[in-house]
Amino acid sequence: MKKTTIALILTLLASSFLASCSKYTVDKPELTPEKTQQYEQAIEENQEKLKAAELTDVEKTEALQSIGVSYERLGQYDDAIDYYEQILEIAPTNFVALNNLAAIYEEVEEFDLAQKYVEILYQYYGKDTGTNQGITTDVIRILVKNKEFDKAKKILEDYARDFQSEETGAFISDQFEFIGRVEAEENKK
Repeated sequence: MKKTTIALILTLLASSFLASCSKYTVDKPELTPEKTQQYEQAIEENQEKLKAAELTDVEKTEALQSIGVSYERLGQYDDAIDYYEQILEIAPTNFVALNNLAAIYEEVEEFDLAQKYVEILYQYYGKDTGTNQGITTDVIRILVKNKEFDKAKKILEDYARDFQSEETGAFISDQFEFIGRVEAEENKK
């Protein structure tokens, strides 16, 4: 018990030190020591998996994704970014990698980079009826944060043309209102 506690404390201290040296690291105070240990174990196991065996691209992508998600949940975005980018080298349209890169860059307010990944995501998945509204919302939000109002309006106009229905009418109206409100606030500055 004592050795486990000491090991956990040392791991947390090492993680804190490394995090302070990173460009994109955020504090995740909601993480319990058990969750932290769980994510670190997933990282270690999947790194071993990557070293130990001949993996198919799918298996390699799954291992990289597990590592990336674990680093992201730990708030170690530099490492998460590295693993997500490795996924994109294998599978350039991987939904999880594109989506999570966009989310990380949005959280650290690197809106140009967030826009890059969310636009790729939109290009490949924006016309998919199962994901289009969520992706469209993400694209518009990031474009607006990046002050790309005309581009956001164009995306929404395309969405309205392709998916207009009673069910999407309120969504479309709300999004146009959001764009207009933020653009008006920006023009007052």
